[in-house]
Amino acid sequence: IASNVLLGGALGLSGLALLFWPELSGHEASRETLLGIGLAVIGTLCFSAGNMLSSLQQKAGLRPMTTNAWGMFYGALFLVAICVVSGTPFAFEWNTRYIGTLLYLAIPGSVIGFTAYLTLVGRMGPERAAYCTVLFPVVALNISVFVEGYQWTAPALCGLVLVMLGNILVFRKPRAAPALQAAGGQQ
Repeated sequence: IASNVLLGGALGLSGLALLFWPELSGHEASRETLLGIGLAVIGTLCFSAGNMLSSLQQKAGLRPMTTNAWGMFYGALFLVAICVVSGTPFAFEWNTRYIGTLLYLAIPGSVIGFTAYLTLVGRMGPERAAYCTVLFPVVALNISVFVEGYQWTAPALCGLVLVMLGNILVFRKPRAAPALQAAGGQQ
């Protein structure tokens, strides 16, 4: 991993911690909290493995739309198997709100969103594309300002600055190494 990506990632993580410090500081290290953190770490590892797998598949010539469709098909089969084994009943509500929400999550939220993201993985590389996800909480907080009345605090604004600085570090183009002069090898 390039040093600018490591430093940018550290800044982004620090920024996210500051953004969510009030929520983080209000929790005790209970069994449930530790379980949640563990599940988040496992989810992040799965997400990262998926990025790497998608990158390899795209290098092998497979298109994101195709691999996304197969991944969703296998995921649906896996969920059906879990429901059958656990005895969870299948339920469907025949109302506009339920169907509309389901269609929104399935089409723009999954098919279009994941395909666009996986295309980004192929174009930018998995590490840079993954860093884009650091911006998701920032976007969510900005939406919360209008929808839920979120109030920006000094630590949250400092966190926002750190996230943006991390983005700049991760996405800046590396400097070209100075070329050695042909005669004499002087720099």
